[in-house]
Amino acid sequence: MIKRIFIKDFAIINELELPIKNGLTVITGETGAGKSIVLKALEIALGNKAEKTDVKSGKNQAVVEAEIDLDGGLIYRRLVSKAGRMRSFINDEPISEPRFRECVEIVADFHGQHEQQFIMNSNTHIDFLDRFCSIDNKVLEIESVYNNLIKIDQQLLKLKELSDNASTRKELLEFQLQEINIVDPQINEDIDLSQKFKRLNHIDELISTVRNLNQSLTEHEHSIYRQLSSSITDLEKLSFYDKSIKPFIESIEQAAVSIQDASSGLLQYAETIDDDPSLLKEIEERLHSIESLKRKYGGSIESVRSFIEEAKDELEQLTKLDVQISQNKEERKLLIMQYQRLADEIHEVRSKSIKTIEDEVQSALTELNMPGALFDISVSTKLDEDSLILFENNGVHFGPKGYDQVEFFFSANPGENPKPLIKIASGGEVSRIMLAIKSVLKKSDPVGTLVFDEIDTGISGQAAEKVSEALSSLSKEKQVICITHLPQIASKADHHLYVSKNISNDQTEVLARYLSEKEKVQAIAELFSGDIVSSESISSAKQFRTEARG
Repeated sequence: MIKRIFIKDFAIINELELPIKNGLTVITGETGAGKSIVLKALEIALGNKAEKTDVKSGKNQAVVEAEIDLDGGLIYRRLVSKAGRMRSFINDEPISEPRFRECVEIVADFHGQHEQQFIMNSNTHIDFLDRFCSIDNKVLEIESVYNNLIKIDQQLLKLKELSDNASTRKELLEFQLQEINIVDPQINEDIDLSQKFKRLNHIDELISTVRNLNQSLTEHEHSIYRQLSSSITDLEKLSFYDKSIKPFIESIEQAAVSIQDASSGLLQYAETIDDDPSLLKEIEERLHSIESLKRKYGGSIESVRSFIEEAKDELEQLTKLDVQISQNKEERKLLIMQYQRLADEIHEVRSKSIKTIEDEVQSALTELNMPGALFDISVSTKLDEDSLILFENNGVHFGPKGYDQVEFFFSANPGENPKPLIKIASGGEVSRIMLAIKSVLKKSDPVGTLVFDEIDTGISGQAAEKVSEALSSLSKEKQVICITHLPQIASKADHHLYVSKNISNDQTEVLARYLSEKEKVQAIAELFSGDIVSSESISSAKQFRTEARG
């Protein structure tokens, strides 16, 4: 149950903190005072969406907070920025939005004119029925099976597409692998071959240049070696006169030896060069083959080698497709059997519960001043010849909640056959139908707090008295908060919260406080007669309060 709410910089509210008491709390106040704003803030604190317009003008963010008497006490806080962004916290710990909504969904149930539209949507009727039947866990189980069935169907479709194209793909991969294996390029082979190609492609130039250099170095009559030898001879003659010349002689001798070695090496190099034109062509062709593979498979020999491994892996997967398809089909059969079993069990529970639920809701409607009203629940199926899910040996359409099609039927007047609720119920009837449903649900519904925003729309007189009694009865087992304009409902309240607004210096401030017993009578009298309270309305208010307290 809710123990406290705190609101700051929200809509026209500056700051408001209120304890929330057990039992039935009614909220009244003048039109536009901010009653619905208080409930909207509470609704946002407990998981509803907010908009940037909810932040008070001139402020950067709004704060809404609810303290809940659950698990030793929890504080749910949400911050709404003026840009519309939301941050959520539980006991000051940040938490993701989906997880936050999961945590708060059992705290409170909000019912207003907008929420009543849920019952006017036939797609939601199955959810109401399942809550009556207390089979939420079973429905979650079949929903999980259904989702797995959809997933396996998608996988099978993908595998079938792969299988249909498998032979073509396998042929391509095998051709590509064969193309690569014929060449079988090795790492860095392209670099080595390029160097050999350059040498062989310029072999004539290499040989002629080497031979010419050999002549210049040693073989020619005026070769460098012969000139150095002559220089050595001349310097040796001079060394008889000056010994300091000897180091130069040694240097020239070393140079002469180097020249001889270089000449001899070049001669050997020229003799080892293979000038076979066929070898050049062979290298050129292999380089061309390697470059072609590089262009096709990634730009380098490394990428070509990687492609080989990837292609082999894919070929292996393609050969396993039939096995995977067989395994998935077997898994699909098991899921269908599991789904069929759960759908049958859920259908049986729903079918067995319908009469009891119809009777209880009709009884609650009678107590809400709708004697003779009929409430029927239709559970049907939609035939689908192609479906593998069966009902009474016929294929039927199915979904995440089973194969049942659920819709509420209603008749407000005796003698009239029930018709689809969504087509015939008036606003006042919808309010009471919702209240009747909540009255029946109260024992199985896990939420501890029920919030009603103007559930009294479209009712008055005896009907209002009956609604007030129903709310009072609900409050014996649930915490009930209700905005009302009816004295009949206000008089039944255990607690009366009065909301008003004060305008000062062009600034609006929302005020809220619990009324004393004397103030409650005055507020109820205002509901009878408006702003001008007569002695008769005071007398009626006192009488209502006296009767309400027994």
